[in-house]
Amino acid sequence: MYRLLNWEFGRWLGFVALLCAGALLAPLYLLNAAAKDYNVFANHARYEDLYAASGCPLLFFLLVLLLCAYFLKTIYAGYWGGKSIYTYLTLPVRRESLYLSKLLVFLVSLLLLIVAQLLSIRLGYALVMDRASAYQEGKMIMHNGLFLAFVRSDFFRLLLPFHFSRLLSSVSMLLVIATGFYYGVLCERSRKYAGFVMVGTAGLVLYNVLVYRLNEASHYMASKSLYPSSLLLLALSGYFVWHSLRWIRRGAIA
Repeated sequence: MYRLLNWEFGRWLGFVALLCAGALLAPLYLLNAAAKDYNVFANHARYEDLYAASGCPLLFFLLVLLLCAYFLKTIYAGYWGGKSIYTYLTLPVRRESLYLSKLLVFLVSLLLLIVAQLLSIRLGYALVMDRASAYQEGKMIMHNGLFLAFVRSDFFRLLLPFHFSRLLSSVSMLLVIATGFYYGVLCERSRKYAGFVMVGTAGLVLYNVLVYRLNEASHYMASKSLYPSSLLLLALSGYFVWHSLRWIRRGAIA
């Protein structure tokens, strides 16, 4: 397991570093462009509104899709060329290590991308406030503005939740993305296409939760509990892991 983790991290390191650099630097460029017309007579948007209008949230989701695509490439690379998947399945070690090493590296990469995005939010706020402090002796700067931006922004709270129910929801979404994506690939590799029904179910639940979380402020008068959806996503994640390990133990993915 230790050697497989090291090997997987070695394969991912360059690409993940490039994605994290993009998540860190690209929003600063977008925010600087969005705030270029700021002056003493301009209408100053709230930071979270400026961040959303600049396209930074969309960029983050695109980077997540790129990370998923690279994960797909690393899995199928084991079936191309030297066909290393057959070597792994014949080694005198537990086959679960192959599955867990890939899944853990994917999860860690997703977490690193989220951390880079949070850092870009902090640096972007400093960039915008530095521009606003250039006139009227800094009177246009709002005290505790970054904290208030996190309180008001649904996207910011998706990445850094304030309540346990929202934290559980974000964790369950992260887990179902990683496990469900991997499970879908194994369904195709093992030719067990009925498993795509569960993947589609997870995708539908994930989509509904994500749409609600990104527009939660508009549902303030009719808010709903996120515990049922979070528990369902966690149950689906557990099913994906259990069923994937079952296929790998049997060698069905080869």
